[in-house]
Amino acid sequence: MIRRAAALVLVGVFVGVVASSASAQRVRGDGLAAIVGATTPRADAIVLLHSDIDFRARLRLIREQPGNPHLGPLPRGLLRATLDELLGEALIAVEAERVQIASPSERDLRQARERLEALAGGPASFASLVNALGTTEEELTQMVRRRALVAVFLEANLEGAASVTDTRVRSAFESGEHPFLGQEFEDVREAMRIWLARQALDEAVARWVQVLRARVPVRLLAAY
Repeated sequence: MIRRAAALVLVGVFVGVVASSASAQRVRGDGLAAIVGATTPRADAIVLLHSDIDFRARLRLIREQPGNPHLGPLPRGLLRATLDELLGEALIAVEAERVQIASPSERDLRQARERLEALAGGPASFASLVNALGTTEEELTQMVRRRALVAVFLEANLEGAASVTDTRVRSAFESGEHPFLGQEFEDVREAMRIWLARQALDEAVARWVQVLRARVPVRLLAAY
């Protein structure tokens, strides 16, 4: 339950690229957007390339137009929001590596791939974007592993964060501060519980990112 909810909180992403030999080859032609865990590219840091930001942003767009990848210029606001999201994920991934969290299992990796495809609206749209952008299988493997690693870390550290009592659900419903106005409580009880759990996880992840941002070196290079 926590794993699935945490994946929703992070929108199934985690697309940062480790500064490996493969990513180092791309740095010259692609360009660095940010470095997390150091101020220069090195083995224990995460390098976010402009292509990583571009890929994630276009995943969102293709979901709106399945099978029709948007290959034109992207709004700076979208790029900025996408970079911010990826920075948060990279910070958590760096921490997961530091504390040597358990390696993702094959099941974790499979679920991470499925969540990545879901961002695009399904496997077909995802494959369409991958082909259009020329993303390699090695790059996809890195993306998937990062997603899975962060999911494992969140599962271990956010246990109980998504637990919402019946009393909390009733109280939130009676407050009127929810998207289920005009509906009967019994009809939306479980939907309310999921909505509240999502909020609690959002807040928990935001706190993690805030703490990590204060202690993990981050170098921003993207103009947006």
